[in-house]
Amino acid sequence: MKSFTEYLVESKKVYEFKIKIAKDCPKDCSTLIKSALAEFHVESCSAGKTTPIQETQIEFPNHSNVAVTIFDVTTSYPTTSLQIANMIAEKLRFLKGDVRVRNMKEEEELAINSKNSTKSGKSVLTAEYENSDNQGLVGEKKKENFLKELTKTKKELEQVKGVNDTLLAKKVPVEKQPKQSKTKSTGSKSPIGGR
Repeated sequence: MKSFTEYLVESKKVYEFKIKIAKDCPKDCSTLIKSALAEFHVESCSAGKTTPIQETQIEFPNHSNVAVTIFDVTTSYPTTSLQIANMIAEKLRFLKGDVRVRNMKEEEELAINSKNSTKSGKSVLTAEYENSDNQGLVGEKKKENFLKELTKTKKELEQVKGVNDTLLAKKVPVEKQPKQSKTKSTGSKSPIGGR
C-alpha cells in the first residue's frame, strides 16, 4: 500500500503558460517574471526567445515593426492567463497591451483554429456551385430508404425462461384492504381538531 506522501507526489499538477512580450525586455526579465509570479510557486521559467522584427505580429495587431520575446513558465499553483498578464505588466511596468499570456490548452486551440487559415488564392464568391438536388440526404428518396431500413430491423420481444421461473409467481397477488367499521362517532376529536 502506498503512503500518503507517495499519493501527493503522484497527484502533483503543473500549469504551463506561454508569455509573449512585445517590447524590449531588460536583461534580468526572467528573474523579474519569477518574482512577479512568486505567489503561484514558479517551478521553471525559460530564458526567453526573441523573434525577428516583423511588420505585423498576429498576437499584437496594434504594434508594428516590433520583436516579440517568448517565455515558457511552469507553476505548481493554478491561476489564469489574465492574472499572470496583469502581474507581469505591473512588475515590468509595461502596458497591459504589451503582454499576452496563454496556457497550453489555449495554444492548442489557437493552432487548431489557424490550421485552415491558409489562403488558396481562389475567389469563393464568384465560384459556381455544383448542381445537386441532395434528394439522397433529404426528400422523398431519403424517407423511403429510411422506412425500408426500419422495417428490416423489426424485432419482437420474447419471453426469457431461466432458473428463477419456479420461484416467481404466475400472477401478482392483490392485497385486499380490511373493511372499516361502520360505527357512529362518539364525539371524540379528530387529529385535525374538529368533531
